[in-house]
Amino acid sequence: MTLFVLKTPFYRILLALILGILFFSYFALSMLILPIFLLGSICIATHYYFQQRNLHYKFRWLFGCGIMLLCVCLGMYISKQNENNNRFENQGKQGVFKAEIIAAPVNKPKSFLLRVKTTAFAADSLHFKTTQGNAILYIAKTESSKALRIGDQILVCAKLNAPKQGNNPEEFDYTKYLARKGIGATSFVDSTHWKLTQKNTHFSITQKAEDFRTSLLNVYKAHHLEGDEYSVLAALTLGYQDEIQDDLYTSYSNSGALHILSVSGLHVGIIYAIFAFALAFLDKSAIKRIIKSVVIILLLWGYALLTGLSPSVMRATVMFSMVAFASVFNYKSQIYNTIFFSAFILLIYDPNYLFDVSFILSYTAVLSIVFFQPYLKKLCHFTNKPLRWSWDMFCVSVAAQIGTFPLGLYYFHKFSNHFLLTNFIAIPISSGIIYLAVLLFIVSPVPYLNDWIGIALKWLLKAQNNSIVYIDHLPYSTFHIWINEVDVILIYLFILGLTIFFMKKRFSMMIWALSCLLILQVGMLFRKFQSQQSNEVVIYSNPKLTAVDFIDKGAHCLFTTDSAKTQQIAQTFWLKMQLASPQNIVHTPNYHQGFFSFSGKHFYILTDSICHNKSAKEKLPLDYLILGNKAHIKIKDIANLFEVKTLVIDDTYSEWKAKSLALECREKGISCYSMKEKGCFTIKL
Repeated sequence: MTLFVLKTPFYRILLALILGILFFSYFALSMLILPIFLLGSICIATHYYFQQRNLHYKFRWLFGCGIMLLCVCLGMYISKQNENNNRFENQGKQGVFKAEIIAAPVNKPKSFLLRVKTTAFAADSLHFKTTQGNAILYIAKTESSKALRIGDQILVCAKLNAPKQGNNPEEFDYTKYLARKGIGATSFVDSTHWKLTQKNTHFSITQKAEDFRTSLLNVYKAHHLEGDEYSVLAALTLGYQDEIQDDLYTSYSNSGALHILSVSGLHVGIIYAIFAFALAFLDKSAIKRIIKSVVIILLLWGYALLTGLSPSVMRATVMFSMVAFASVFNYKSQIYNTIFFSAFILLIYDPNYLFDVSFILSYTAVLSIVFFQPYLKKLCHFTNKPLRWSWDMFCVSVAAQIGTFPLGLYYFHKFSNHFLLTNFIAIPISSGIIYLAVLLFIVSPVPYLNDWIGIALKWLLKAQNNSIVYIDHLPYSTFHIWINEVDVILIYLFILGLTIFFMKKRFSMMIWALSCLLILQVGMLFRKFQSQQSNEVVIYSNPKLTAVDFIDKGAHCLFTTDSAKTQQIAQTFWLKMQLASPQNIVHTPNYHQGFFSFSGKHFYILTDSICHNKSAKEKLPLDYLILGNKAHIKIKDIANLFEVKTLVIDDTYSEWKAKSLALECREKGISCYSMKEKGCFTIKL
């Protein structure tokens, strides 16, 4: 381990940078930046002071500590600057914004998604004041919005609000996700509330890359590549994922082939190999090798720009750029140093990459492959080429899974049982698709030949898609489970103990590994016990549906106006609670036309206008009345029929209507909970 640390200086430097980013992100103590900087500087200065008195070797640790402290300081500083740059001003205020489009518009079913940078704001007049912040706008589809491009300047009359979060249990934190992407607000803008003020006439390398990608996509379309074949090809080669159908995307995810659709190390490696082969004639002299390396690096970064500069692409591009640079001097780079250096560069560029799932999985996968693959490969040796290739594929696939499956379980709550079969089929086919796609671009002006390549591409894509869908539909293709952060740490400690046991033959490490596994199992059993004792009602927050979940000791029944959408919202929560599929509340004996008795409490779920202008001689007592499905009702009608302890207004109502109903409740003296304002409502019984 000591030798590894000495040979890999960027391991320590990167670790210090990550500590600085994490320290600022979770504690936000920016006042410590200067003291840490001064302490690090003092350590380095003291080291040089002792060097003059022949004590340099004895106090060499001072220099290392100083560099580490400065890197911690750097991590905190860049995180602070990133937070300042991404701060959104005038959030939640109605007015007119001047904005510039900073990313290619995304075609949605009913709108265009624009990522914009706000530059000025006017509230009550056209007296604009400087502002800052990035936002996502959903612009209604018109001929004018269709023509918008990167760099265009627009005026927008809207209220840009913080991204809406339903606060459902175990729901994906969309607000934090957008904040990590530098987005501080979102809004829908209809066709009458925006105006183009200036077309972008300046040179924009981003727009040129987008135009070039569009022209390449048109090459695919010109050769009759369409539907699922086109969408997968566009994603696989050019990083364009906007047209992949949900069911096909789910099949790729469930079968363990999602990495095929995301341009990453595999794709960049193939592109690097193509460029290196095409420029092999420049290997004859040192000057030509320099030219070759510069050209390859420029082409690689051009391809990264073309595919959208995702973290995984940038990681691979930085690494292959270093390989290309090292090849000039016939120098074999230290692989771990290369990996850590690339991560260091990317985190300085954007410290929020540290919280990006694709960034984390990309680096975990490549480190796992680099470490485990050589040991796995030594287990068997084959002289037969097909068997050797198969064994190499097996080793790489297993090595990648060893490092990434705990994170996959944590982030996606599932494991693809047939990942080996998927990789044996998808990786060779996808590699062939990339080579054929490049060849199609080259020979696209050549009649007949381009058509034959287009046909071959189409059949390969059909074969890949059909194989992925088939694997997804195999029995037990996916294993679903919920784990938390402690479970992830225990799994990695188990892997570490088992690895050291096999490498060093230390029996104590086997005890260590089994102990971690035992603690993990005890934790899961404890959660199962808690679930069996749970007795609660969860009213899920979503503007498009009404969903009420009655949970009783490991079983539950569900009222919903959209069962498929509810399952998407609640699936992770059900996994955590270890709940089976819910029973439809209509089929339970305690339910009758919206009325339901549960754990001694009386509920009424009102989703229509049945109570309008009605009254009763004797009011019916209710513990909870839930207004949902945008039912047109007045509180006075409810007060005439029911004696309500708590009225819940679900998220299907507009913000204005929810406030109006809440005001009526206060006037009638009824306790009210507005989900539009407060999010998901949970009743512990």
